[in-house]
This record gives sequence, structure tokens and C-alpha cells, in this order.
Amino acid sequence: MTLAASFRETFSLKPHAGEARTSSALDEFAGLALIVSATAYLYFDAFGGVIRFALPAVGLTMLAYSPAGIAIIALLCHFVARLGDTESAAPMLATLAFALIAIGLSFALGRSLGEVGFALYIWLSFLVALAITQRRMHDRLVGAMMPIFFIATAGVLLNIVVRYPWVDASYEVLGRQMVAARNWEAYGMPRLSGFTRASYTAAAQILICYVALEHRTKSLAWRAGFWAVGLVAIYYTTSKSPMLAMALLPLTYFLVGRIRDSGAARRRWAASALMAFWLLLVFAGPFLAMTYGPQLYPAGTGVGADYSSFADRVLNTWPNAIAMIDRYDPVQWVFGRGLGSIGSPQQLSHPDSYNPGDNLAIYLFVTFGLASLVFGVLMFRGGQRAIAAGSRGRRDFVLIIAMLGIGTAANVIESILPSMILAIACARPRSRRPSRSERPA
Repeated sequence: MTLAASFRETFSLKPHAGEARTSSALDEFAGLALIVSATAYLYFDAFGGVIRFALPAVGLTMLAYSPAGIAIIALLCHFVARLGDTESAAPMLATLAFALIAIGLSFALGRSLGEVGFALYIWLSFLVALAITQRRMHDRLVGAMMPIFFIATAGVLLNIVVRYPWVDASYEVLGRQMVAARNWEAYGMPRLSGFTRASYTAAAQILICYVALEHRTKSLAWRAGFWAVGLVAIYYTTSKSPMLAMALLPLTYFLVGRIRDSGAARRRWAASALMAFWLLLVFAGPFLAMTYGPQLYPAGTGVGADYSSFADRVLNTWPNAIAMIDRYDPVQWVFGRGLGSIGSPQQLSHPDSYNPGDNLAIYLFVTFGLASLVFGVLMFRGGQRAIAAGSRGRRDFVLIIAMLGIGTAANVIESILPSMILAIACARPRSRRPSRSERPA
């Protein structure tokens, strides 16, 4: 599919098969605005390094954050338009209640206004994808991801021989110096990021967008070729968890194929087992690794060409993140330390204690405490719904598995594409039939 064809399908005003019916002009506008916002997020992320290098040079720095502005408008219109729909209102109000409680607890636990505001900015892309999936419009969102596979792959492979000017370039926003694209190394190799801002971002884009592309590619030879080229590109980003997830995709597709060919009961149990395995790896893996980390890495993290980023996570990042929870405070164990207590928002008030989390469960646990297990339950149920659906269900199931693969050792919440797949997994899609409020009297 060409870029033009992909955009025509994504932004078509004609409702796609299976999408929830719109009830008003505002509702129709909200749906389109959500898609525009999500697509802006995707492509501003794909060209993140380029944009943050070029726009400040012409005095348009804040334009780099315009997807967030579109998202706020789209979400407000979606909320107002769908509030009268009984089936849509329940998940919306549940999400709103969860967010308000989280915000209130965050301030009560000592988070600053800047930290909470920055955290809400980070979660916006998740909320946009959540609303899109609730409307059953996520086919458009996933379709918009396909061209990004070629953009991200080409950006990384070209980066092997060309040093981009945005790498290590800086710009100023709200009085703070920011880096357009990171310049760093691992195992003596440069971590190539292509057109985006960081190597792990490029790796996640290649992995997730390959799954989106594979669904629409009929030829096995082309699918295999795209997979091989994508795997090579991810290798040059030196991002371990996306590379492992990409390497395991053929096995994942094989298992999913066998599961889908089985009977309904067996299919449900087999899909549940595969989803449970990845969830346990994400949620229990870091705690087991921290317990046995010193035995696994008795020599420490290493230095220079021998430096191991995974050893650094096991020995430093994950234990230090868990240690942020006060072991004598039951409130923190149950509800976490609040929005903005881990990751990038920390740099506003506590830059010396900055911790990226680098694991989906760790990030969620520090933020929401044991309440974060809700996300695990929603992801599990999302996987079960996907495997029971048609051909798109196969795609969505593998997307969730790929996101969990990234989440084993990377920050999912602060990465646009993985956070959107997390939303697709957690969302409760509205039924195709009209609700009582939409039925004629």
C-alpha cells in the first residue's frame, strides 16, 4: 500500500465496516479529529529528530508539540459527543474517574503541578488510542502505521553511513535545553536512531509497524523480506527487547496460526496461556531478575565496549525504581507514588533521582502501585478478545505480544507506538449495534 493510499483509507469520511455509528455531527467530527491527532502523533514521532532540529531553527519550536493540542480538542469533543451514549459513557466515566483519583493522589503524595502536568501530557497518546479503539476505528490507526516501517527502517540503515545533523543537536523549550536526538553507544556500537529521537524508539517503530504491514502483505516472500530487513535495522539500534521480539515473530505467528485453527475452547485456553506467559515475563521478570541479579552479573555492568545495558537494568534501574516506593507506607504500595513520580517528569523537580523504569510493570507499579494490576487484567482480556476475532484479531493479538516484548526491558508509556498498542489492548470496543439512545423511537 502506498503512502497516499494509506492516508486516503485512514482519513476517509466514509465509515469503515465494523466502526461504531456516529450519532451527531459533533460525534463525526470527534472521530475524525481523534484519527488526525493519532496520525500526527505517529509521524511527528517517526520524524522526531528531524522536527526538533528543523522547527527551532525557524522559531517554531512549540509546533513540535501540536499533536497534544489536537489530542485535547479531539478528546473533549469525543467526551461530549459520546456522553449520551450509555454504552460509551461507562468506560469513559471509568477512565475519567481513574484519572481524577490518580491526579488527586499524586498531589497528596507530594508530586508537583509540573510533574503531574508532564505525566498527563505523556499519557495523552494512550488516551487518544483508547478512544479510537472504543469507537472501533483502530483499523485506521494501525493502517497509518504501515508506511512508518519503511520510514524508520530506511532512516536507520541510511544512518549507518550518514551522520544526521540532528544527532546531539539541542534546542530550548520553556527555558530548558532539550536534545533533538540522542548520541550514545552500547557494546562499542553507536545506537542509531534514524529520523527519530532515540534508538529504542526507532526499534519499536520498526517492530510494531512491521506487524501492521504484515497483515496487509499477501506474499510470503515479501513478508519474509520485510522481516529480515527490519531485523537488521533493529540490530543497528542495539535495542535488545525489540530485537528479541522481532526475532521471535515467526514463532509467534506459527503459534497464533495453530491456536486459531483449533476449536473455540482450546483456542481460548491456548491464547490465554501465551498471553499469560508474556504478562508474567513483564510483571514478574524484573523482580526475579533483581533477586538473582548479583549471581547473574557478578562482575557488574561492565565498562566501555563491555558495558551491558541489561545488566544495568537488573542491578541498578529496576531495584532503584522499586526502592522509590516507601516500604513502610501502605498507601504507596497500593496506589504508587503518583503521576510524574518516574520517568521523564522526574527531570523537572528531581533530576538527580531520574529513573526511566525501562519495564512496563515497573513504570506502572511506581506510578499506580498494586492498582497497576488492573492494566494486566485488561491486557489479558484484550488478548482473548483479539484471538477470538477475525483476521484483524490475529494482527491485534500479535501487536499486543510485540508491545509486551518491548515492555520487558523498555519504557512503553513514554513511547508513542507501544503506548498506543497498550491502549488497543486495554480498551473495551463499543458494540457495532446502535445503543438505545441511537435507536429510533
